[in-house]
Amino acid sequence: MSCTAILVNYFSAADTAGAVKSLLDDDSSLTVVVVDNSCSRVESDALVAALPSTVRVLISSENLGFGRACNWAVDKSDSEFIFLLNPDARVLPGCIARLIGQLKLSNGLGAVAPMQYLDDACHWMLPPSWFPTEIRAWAGEIALRDRDVARKLSRASRKEAVRYWTSVSPISQRALSGGMLMIRRSAIEASSPLFDPRFFMYFEDSDLCRRLKRRGCTFAMVPSAKGVHRWRNQSHKDQMMAKSAVLYFDKYTSANARWHKKTAELLKEEMLTPLLGNYIAFPTDGIDLSPGKWLCELSPSPLMSPAIGSIIDGSHFGFPAEVIGNFEGAPLFARIGPLTCSSEEDNCRYFKLNRS
Repeated sequence: MSCTAILVNYFSAADTAGAVKSLLDDDSSLTVVVVDNSCSRVESDALVAALPSTVRVLISSENLGFGRACNWAVDKSDSEFIFLLNPDARVLPGCIARLIGQLKLSNGLGAVAPMQYLDDACHWMLPPSWFPTEIRAWAGEIALRDRDVARKLSRASRKEAVRYWTSVSPISQRALSGGMLMIRRSAIEASSPLFDPRFFMYFEDSDLCRRLKRRGCTFAMVPSAKGVHRWRNQSHKDQMMAKSAVLYFDKYTSANARWHKKTAELLKEEMLTPLLGNYIAFPTDGIDLSPGKWLCELSPSPLMSPAIGSIIDGSHFGFPAEVIGNFEGAPLFARIGPLTCSSEEDNCRYFKLNRS
């Protein structure tokens, strides 16, 4: 079963080389294609020098963005499976074989992804990918202005995250992130590219999942396959994300225009704070807990969704110094509670970080 791994480089030669090394260390038979969007001779020379000679490097004369760059690489390959990996990500041993193995078990599976961690020690798990819809966008804005709705939405998100983080067998997903994703080539329409080329960056993977769902494909996360994605909360990308969000929702709002209008009206109303509980400063020496399994979540959203999570089995939770830098000084919220709790309001404690 052939597989081509695709990476898009933009002034990140050292990271890209590290990501490629993790791929080839895991499966030396992989075909690897790197697209360089940097439009810099110095960067492309450094990239080529850092990569094994077996890696194919496509050097673009313009910054194509993520989606178009991936489309170019896909067109240059004929493998049965395609694996997309961000330069700031690494696969752990056994990842590729386990993802391919899962796709071979069911022809209905269009794409799969590994369990992803934020840190090299694999203590902090990234959340399940959310599937943006017009109704969900409206509900999220309502929640920021209504504490009862906020609690219900946050409770549902926590329940789904716990199901995801504690799974020991492949678990179905509504959507998957393009940062670490394996897709079956035959799932893509023959007349269409992998990604809609109108998306420069962000939401192209959401659009892909939406199109694949319409073709009857399903998705799964395979917990035995693991990877590390050193995601960072970089504010300079907010503008690109907002632009892509407008494109995405414009593409799909014809049948749901009323929800789009409702959301636009809500944006004029003031948000509430605090939403879920009384936030106190996170103690620098950590938090003492009663014995048992506990979950700590960190999120830049007061709704605690999406959030990264760490499960501990003990009586003390230390200050999360190892990952707090990934949020780059943004306001950060924390929630700590029993891994399984019937009443979130009674059992969870709320904290704030990165705030004066």
